[in-house]
This record gives sequence, structure tokens and C-alpha cells, in this order.
Amino acid sequence: MTKKSKGLMGLNFISIGGCSEIGMNLYAYIYNDQWILVDMGMGFDSNLGRELIVPSPDELIKNKSKIKALFITHSHEDHIGAIPYLWPMIECPIYARPFAIEMIRSKLEEFDLAREVPLIKVSLHQKEIKVGPFGVEFISVAHSTPESCAFAIKTLEGTVIHSGDWRIDNDPVLGTKTDEKKLKAYGEKGVLALICDSTNVFKEESYRTEKEVRNNLIDLVKQHKGHRILITCFASNLARLESCYYAAKESGRKLVVAGRSLKKIERVAKAAGYFSDIPAFYGDKSIKDFDPAEVLIVCTGSQGEMSSALNKIANDAHRYIKLDRDDVVIFSSRTIPGNEKAVSEIQNLMVEKGVQIVTDLDYDIHASGHPSREELEHLYKLIKPKILIPIHGERMHLHKQAEIAAKIGIKNILIPHDGYVINIGKDGAKVVQEKESKVLAVDGTQLIPMDGNIYKSRGKLSTDGVVSLCVKHSKSIFKLVAIDYVGIFEDSEKQEMKDIEADIKSEIKLSLENIVREKSLDEGKAKDLIKKIVKTVFLDHRGKKPVVISHIVS
Repeated sequence: MTKKSKGLMGLNFISIGGCSEIGMNLYAYIYNDQWILVDMGMGFDSNLGRELIVPSPDELIKNKSKIKALFITHSHEDHIGAIPYLWPMIECPIYARPFAIEMIRSKLEEFDLAREVPLIKVSLHQKEIKVGPFGVEFISVAHSTPESCAFAIKTLEGTVIHSGDWRIDNDPVLGTKTDEKKLKAYGEKGVLALICDSTNVFKEESYRTEKEVRNNLIDLVKQHKGHRILITCFASNLARLESCYYAAKESGRKLVVAGRSLKKIERVAKAAGYFSDIPAFYGDKSIKDFDPAEVLIVCTGSQGEMSSALNKIANDAHRYIKLDRDDVVIFSSRTIPGNEKAVSEIQNLMVEKGVQIVTDLDYDIHASGHPSREELEHLYKLIKPKILIPIHGERMHLHKQAEIAAKIGIKNILIPHDGYVINIGKDGAKVVQEKESKVLAVDGTQLIPMDGNIYKSRGKLSTDGVVSLCVKHSKSIFKLVAIDYVGIFEDSEKQEMKDIEADIKSEIKLSLENIVREKSLDEGKAKDLIKKIVKTVFLDHRGKKPVVISHIVS
């Protein structure tokens, strides 16, 4: 670690989050010690109790007075999800296009923050925005949510293109196509650096288009006449949700949505001017009013999320939807790396019930919103960057994009780590500082460190169980008067429980009474001894050391 700098001069870039895993996108651009931020997203963890994670704002808090604005590329959770948690710590204006503004506002309302946050709506035709020493131009790109954009970030040092999430789709069903003309114009003027999405880098050729997916979904739904059909997709994929509506309409079905986030997306879409010709979706309570073969149910849960509608349906825990053997479940999505186990568990549960599963391996029913190798190479040729810094992906994604760029002739490539301070100049890019990078978990309304005592304790509780006991102390006599267990014994192990309790009673009586005969009782030391006794007894009997909570009463 280098010594703390008095101020970052020149043009610098920091990935606060987004360069170690897919999600938690949060980037800082610093010019002569003045900051702007790009995106403020959350990530997703498969461990129970810490499903939502955000990058630590420590570095932002230290430099709060220098942060001029937060710019948002698009409305996905991995780019806006952390705003309600982190924005109150920095309090800067937020610039975004209309649909993203509506999504952010909807999130802020849940935290009673909507009136506090200065949300500045940027039209699709707005020119460059001046903030401090920066000029920022929004450049339209195709993605799986409307009004997505890249940024041309201009300083006296030069222009950096921050790609956001993008792909080439010249005939999108919703939203705009990638503005190749504008990107090419920047390339002709000179682009100092490209900071670029790496998510889909292992895909060689361009993915199918959203229009192809729409036609295939319509065709697939028609093929299953007489069956109830469920489709799961990313809730924020507005184009896919619209495609589901047309698949229902073309096959004479009612579109029913199951999952709170889908109803929220419908409200936001209409507030932003989308879905104007589409009638309101039916809620899951209406299932009882329709014949199963007359509905198309769109569910949250394409990534196996524990609280999702699809997970509840698969586990027979949904209030209104129960699976039948004739049902068909369509996964119109791809599984994000790290979610494979959760998705397969849901699919296995449904297959056991006799449900037919259809995925994008069986039918072309998903289109990525991220660039393939072919599309990346096309972008490099358009903008001709002097420097490439790959972002948005796991380590293998970033390294692969660097390899592709090197083969096409980009000579100055730097693969960042979260926390690296990278100076970007006419002579190239170099790491000038390494700041600590931490991840926080969303715990109710709090943010807590992933490596802190709370999660260490919860991990211990989940693996070893809990013993809580009360010992009565009276005239040098110690007696175990109550003992409870959590996560240790099965109902059938009553004799084992009695044997362990007998050993604990005798050891406590013998050890504590011997101590008291020799000297006065120190309650703290007595509690420590009780914990040691309980752990030793359980280690002998069960090979485990449970968490022990002890009380001494007179």
C-alpha cells in the first residue's frame, strides 16, 4: 500500500466495485482532485443471510466534498441497486435518462428518500453536460433495458469512453440502437481510453437479437396449446416482458405476473411512457379465475433467488400457484456465473413434479445485452482507443478481453483490480495507488462487513448450533437449572441429550466448586469455564464445538 496522496492530479480512474465479480458496478473518475461517479450497483451473494452486497463507500466518504455528481448508464440493479444505501453518505446530484430516473425514484420511495435526492433527468437528445472540470455526453447503446448509454467523459487530458452495458442490435424491439455514428466520430477525433464491459467476452459471435427472441417465444407458446405456461426472465428486461405479453396475446392467453418486482417494473415503464398500448397485467391472485391453459404466467426467479415467485412455486409455498404435471416452465434467461446451483435446484424440484422445462439450450429464447468478441472487436475499430481498461466481470472476463484487444493491436492495456487508482495520460495508464477494497452485506436496513464479527458468529451458529444454559450459585454450590439447544439434536436423540446433560452437570459442579473452595468466585472467569466445559463435552460426544451462552444466577 502506498502512502495516502494529498490529492489526485491529472486524470485518474478507480473501480470501487465491478472488477472482481459480475455486479456492484461503481466507478470514479478524478480530474485534478475533483470527482464524478459512474453507476452505484449492488451484487448478489448465494450465501444465506447475505444475498445482497454493495461495495464499501469508505473511499467515497473520505472524498465526499470532492464528488460533483453520479452518472447512471442504465436501470439494472447491478448499476443502481446500491443508491438507497450509499447515496446518503455522499449526497451528490444524480444524472440519468428518464427510464432510469423512474426506476431510481421507485427504489428511493421504499426508503423515504425520494424527496431528498436531486434526480436530474437527461433527455435522449441532450448535449454535453458540464460538471466541474468534466464534460459528459450520453451516447445511446442497445441493451436489455431501454435508454441505456455509454459516456464520453471529456477532460483537458483527453476523452474517455465508458461503455456501460451494451451490444450491437440494429433493430431493437424496445429502446434505441447503439449510436455507432457518434462513437465513430469520437474515434476520428481521438479517444484516450476505453473503459469497457467484459461480461460476454467468451461468446465468439454476436448473440441473437431481441426481435428473434420475441418471435421464438411467440412460436414456443403456441406449440404448447392446452398447457399452462410459466416464463421466468430478468424482471428488469422490459423488452422481454413486452415479448411475453405478445406471446400471450398471439396465443389467446391472459398475461399474469407473479413477483412484486414485475408489478413495479410495469408501473415504472408506464410512468416513463412505455407499455402505453398494453393493458394492465393480471396479478397472481387472479389465477383462480382462469383455466390453466388460458394463462401465461411471468415469474421472478430466473437466477434461483430464494424469495422469488418461482422458488416459492417450485417448493409448493406460493399462495396462488401450484404446479401440475402438464405445466411448462420456460427459462428465458441465462444463468449468471455463481447462480448455477440455485437455478438447478429449482429445475430439479420442478422436473420431479413432472413439469417440462425449456431453457435457451433447447430453444433460442434469450438474447444477451452484452457484447460478444465480434462486437468488441467492432467497437475497437470504431473508436480506436489508445488505452483499454476492461471492467464489468470476473477476473477471467477482464483478462480475456485484454487478450482480444492485444490481438487486434491495442498496445496499452491495463487490467484493474477494485481499489486500484489508475492514472490515465497521453503516455499510457499506470497504477499509482492501491486502496483497500471491501464488500458490505445488506442486513435489513444496515450495511455490515462481510469479514466482520457478525457474519463470523452467524457462520458458527449455522455450522455448530447453540447451547444456552443457566447455572445457579448458592453458598458455594453450583447447579445446572436450565439448558436449551438450537440446531444440535434431532427429536429422536433424547437419550444422547440426557447423557450429555449429565456430563455437563457433573463437570460444572466439580470444577466450579473446587475453584470456590480455593478463592472467591470471579463471575467472568466462571462463565468462561462453563463455556469450556460445554464445548469439551460436546467435542467428546459429537465432534462439535457449539456456540455457548451461559448465565449465572444467585
